[in-house]
Amino acid sequence: MLTRLIIENIALVQYAELEFGPGLCVLTGETGAGKSVVVSALSLALGERADKDSIRHKEEFAGVTAVFNVSGFPANFKKQFDVFIDNDEIVIERIISRDTSSKVRINEKNVTLNQLNNLAVHLAEIMGQNSGQLLMNEENHLDFLDDFGGITPLRETISEMYYDWKKVYEELRRTLMKHADLDYERDLLIEQKREIEQAQIRVGEEEELTEERKIQDSARALLQSAALITTLLEEEDHSIIEQLSVAQKELQKMSDVDSKLSRQTQVLNDALYQLQDLARAMQQYGSSIDNDPNRLEEINARLDEIYRLKKKFGGSEKAILGTLAAINMKLGDQPDSGSLSSKLESESNRFFKIYKDHALKLSDTRQRTAVYLEKLVLKELSELAIEKGNFKFEFVYEDDPEGVFLDGRTVKPHPVGMEKARILFSANPGEPVKPLVKCASGGEISRVLLALKSASKSNSKIKAHSLMVFDEIDVGIGGRTAVEVGKKLKKVSQDSQVLVITHLHQIARLADHHFAADKTSSFGRSNIAVRKLDPREKDAEIRRMVALPEGTLKS
Repeated sequence: MLTRLIIENIALVQYAELEFGPGLCVLTGETGAGKSVVVSALSLALGERADKDSIRHKEEFAGVTAVFNVSGFPANFKKQFDVFIDNDEIVIERIISRDTSSKVRINEKNVTLNQLNNLAVHLAEIMGQNSGQLLMNEENHLDFLDDFGGITPLRETISEMYYDWKKVYEELRRTLMKHADLDYERDLLIEQKREIEQAQIRVGEEEELTEERKIQDSARALLQSAALITTLLEEEDHSIIEQLSVAQKELQKMSDVDSKLSRQTQVLNDALYQLQDLARAMQQYGSSIDNDPNRLEEINARLDEIYRLKKKFGGSEKAILGTLAAINMKLGDQPDSGSLSSKLESESNRFFKIYKDHALKLSDTRQRTAVYLEKLVLKELSELAIEKGNFKFEFVYEDDPEGVFLDGRTVKPHPVGMEKARILFSANPGEPVKPLVKCASGGEISRVLLALKSASKSNSKIKAHSLMVFDEIDVGIGGRTAVEVGKKLKKVSQDSQVLVITHLHQIARLADHHFAADKTSSFGRSNIAVRKLDPREKDAEIRRMVALPEGTLKS
């Protein structure tokens, strides 16, 4: 239970100290009087992130202190948060400075914002305009059901199971994709190996073929030249060799007479022998030349093949053979991804079965919880002037051939379970239920929210909050409906402390403790004052709310 709230330098509040008691606490005031500042300050005390813009103009810091009495809280709560409890009291302080970061203290101990949040969820719950907006988003409807059924811990466990399975499943998928890539790479390597081996590349072959192609290209000219040289040397009349032979005989005669000509005779003899060798060589060369167009085509085709392989596997015959050696090494060193895939598949199936078993249990629990909650909410709505309305939870599933088998179909798994949920609603008898977000007015949304919270309070599975704050729950209602809402809030306050910020006198007149906010101005500055009203002031405030003259309304 909240017993004291001290606000200092927040927005237009310079200083306010409020004492709270059990039951229904009501805060009223003119529009713009600053009622929301109290909720903002309490939100800060409960762990909302601080905004330096909320510090009062010209001040260097702002602060809020909230004191809670936890004497009636269960033993397990006291054991869990024993370090923050002193004589059954928890004192929370938030200090926001313009120059430094904000400070958080619990019973004079410095704590982190996360520690405060972990504690605050057990102390109070604030429901305002945002709560109504939560109902207007169907993504949140499942949260209301799970909170009511006390199955949020199971849902969180299932979420962990889902991500455990998903992690292994994604690793399996990546491994299988990698395995497929490796198979593709292996097939490519085998094809490249076959291509190189079939070509039977050897170092030096290209040079040899290039030389042979040059000869083949000039074969006719070479034959003609060889034949001409042979003819000039020995085949024509008066050929070179014939004439030199005559000269040799004459020179020999001369040498026989004059020995000084012996050396010249030998030179001529040698020249004659060399020319005879040259003539024989030319005859042999000419007969060796194969003027074959088919062979030239073969050479060109082979050189084209070598060029293609050089371009694909390296710039030389040696590089091609080096590529072949590297391919053989890779083929002999392929990883065994098959065994890893089998292991991951087994792990994935195991994790998925664990998730599936718990998700099926969660689905069954939700079905039964929805039926129970629907009955309670309808009862609560009947007490909120929606006597013959209708309220239902509709579960929505997505088909997935690899999902979980449920009621004759396979449905897609999600971190929150297999189903999503949305609230169907009708405020009028005889009208079919439709999605709440499409058919409910602002006032009806407020009453559905209150009915859900009231139903939750009646469920023994729900741990009651010390404080429930309703910020303008009365939006869009009035008259008899406002009376019924006031009665419902009064009923809820019998088990929990309730703080209501309201414009309705029907709710305010039921207050056990009535507070009022008022905006004043002094020394050129606006200031919001919040005070607790005594019975006479409460009567005056309610007269103001209903615009009645003094003395016409009894408190």
